[in-house]
Amino acid sequence: MADKKKLTLKERIHQAQGSQELEKKKAIHSWVHAVSYEREEFQRLWVQSDNATWGHNFGRMVGMQQIHYNHSHDEVERSLQESMRLATVFPEYVGGDVRSVGATGLHALSEGCVEMASDGGSGRGWFMTPGTMSTAVEGPNGQRGFVCLWEYYGCDFVYHDDQWLYIHEHVCPVFGTGLDDQNWGHDLYAKSDDDPAHNMRRPAPCEVTDKEVFSDRYDVHQVVQHLLWECPEPYETLDDAHSYSPGRNEV
Repeated sequence: MADKKKLTLKERIHQAQGSQELEKKKAIHSWVHAVSYEREEFQRLWVQSDNATWGHNFGRMVGMQQIHYNHSHDEVERSLQESMRLATVFPEYVGGDVRSVGATGLHALSEGCVEMASDGGSGRGWFMTPGTMSTAVEGPNGQRGFVCLWEYYGCDFVYHDDQWLYIHEHVCPVFGTGLDDQNWGHDLYAKSDDDPAHNMRRPAPCEVTDKEVFSDRYDVHQVVQHLLWECPEPYETLDDAHSYSPGRNEV
């Protein structure tokens, strides 16, 4: 938190309520993202700004039009396919909400760290996913898959129209691999022995405006990365020196 000696009681209450709201927004985001409720996520949780960004290790989507389209353009078709596969195993599912099948999985969140700007206009959140994540329906019997996953998240929020909303979400993946059929550490070393140039870099699966490589997945040759996943420090206002998405901080 910012230095409380500089804040009035009203400002302190605003900061405390904002901190709780940021944690709530992140938890809601984790769930709606998992069940493919993209419309609910991007229309209700995000500030509708041309500088809103959603980033991954392959770059950043910029502006709500690009973010929403990249996440949602195949939402119905994808969900229908998954629900039909699920119904072959669980016939009683027929008639259910097709989007609730989800084409991704629910991320467990821990180690949350929230810092509010002393001007009361923004807040920053740092979270991580350590452990497992379920994935879309897989396998000949329609069973869901599970992966061993480790990711960091840097989130910027703004206080806009009397509510706290996302403006930036940045994901820094470290590794993700099948839970039952792979040993990610051993397998990467084996692949490196076969091909010293092997790396885990993922190409952009969609259109991105900012195409820089912000982070790499774990590689046996790399040093420890310190890029965008550090816990936020006390700060005065949202600017490029205190943001998980430098250069994109005008609401």
